[in-house]
Amino acid sequence: MATNKNILISGAGISGLTLAYWLQKRGFSPTIIEKRRDLHEQGYMIDFYGSGYDVAEKMNLIEQLGEKSGQYPISKLEFVDDKGKPRASLDVNKFRELLEHRYFPLMRGDLETTIYESIRDEVPIRFGVSANRLKVHDEAVEVELSNGESERYDLVIGADGIHSNIRRLMWGNESQFKRFLGFYVVCSVIDNDLFDRPNAFYGYFAPKAQTTVYSNKQNKLALFFAFKSELLNTLGRKEQMEIFTRKFGTLGWMTPKLVEAAKRSDDFFFDGAAQIELEDWHKGRVALVGDACQCLTLLAGQGASMGMAGAYLLADELYKADGDYNVAFPAYQEKLKPEIERRQKEARGLAGGFVPDNRFGIALTYLFLKVMFMPGFRSLFRKQIGAESIIK
Repeated sequence: MATNKNILISGAGISGLTLAYWLQKRGFSPTIIEKRRDLHEQGYMIDFYGSGYDVAEKMNLIEQLGEKSGQYPISKLEFVDDKGKPRASLDVNKFRELLEHRYFPLMRGDLETTIYESIRDEVPIRFGVSANRLKVHDEAVEVELSNGESERYDLVIGADGIHSNIRRLMWGNESQFKRFLGFYVVCSVIDNDLFDRPNAFYGYFAPKAQTTVYSNKQNKLALFFAFKSELLNTLGRKEQMEIFTRKFGTLGWMTPKLVEAAKRSDDFFFDGAAQIELEDWHKGRVALVGDACQCLTLLAGQGASMGMAGAYLLADELYKADGDYNVAFPAYQEKLKPEIERRQKEARGLAGGFVPDNRFGIALTYLFLKVMFMPGFRSLFRKQIGAESIIK
């Protein structure tokens, strides 16, 4: 009979929801707390494949995810120059073939919502609540919640992202563990009054900056910006807007119009691209999963996928150990951490092509896009994007 069945999960994101699904299936009793009031955020577009696809298949979610992916009838990502002239493209169908058709382009929020809908009637999920304090005892963890209540759980799992609250409470300030990668990202969703195409997907490079825009459902456009920078000591929203305008407001193509639209939007996200490097992912009865301990950054294109894989493996190790966290937590870390470290290193190597420094670097990126599906480059590209699943 399994012990330590009463488990608190902090974070109703992709990793936390996936973990709750598998814990519930394995006979545990998970509860989720989530500081957000709802799951209405869409986030940015992700390429969903590899380990996460395999986990979703085990969860019988492929049909639902396929339907959501079908709402984005995008055939190619077209890269344009300052004047809007096409310079290179990425064929989505060829990308799908490279991944043996086990691939979906999705908004991050679509994946999150799909997993949530699969457990909402099985697992208690409490929105607008977070942990203020943890007291770890020999036999349980006492959790003081933001609503003033105090509760006891056998185990606590932090699945609350790169700025993890649970990690802060147990391990300390995130600056100890965060490796800044030298650029910032801005995301926004705006009304589509700029493109006639229902399936627009464009990319634009300037030295040390990137702009991407793609059609979203309900006649919306999702915007993504990235720019190279030193670490900024910030930032309030006013400062973010000023920096954003300064970096992109005078660039070519349609970028100034997109910037002004993003600044008017209620959906606006600004953050540094960073990885989390933590020696141990567990401490006593508390463990971490997903970006809280294994953040790859969007450079790798695998954050959501590997977050699901980590959640699946953690639940599996707890099940195999009959709830003995002293066995399960180290086994989970030993199985996953070497792979995460390898993929983090590979992601850091992609930074130059993701936000090229100069016109020569942009030209090299265009060249790579033109040859990436050629026979001699296919296996290299598959390895680079982490196409191989770690889920057996």
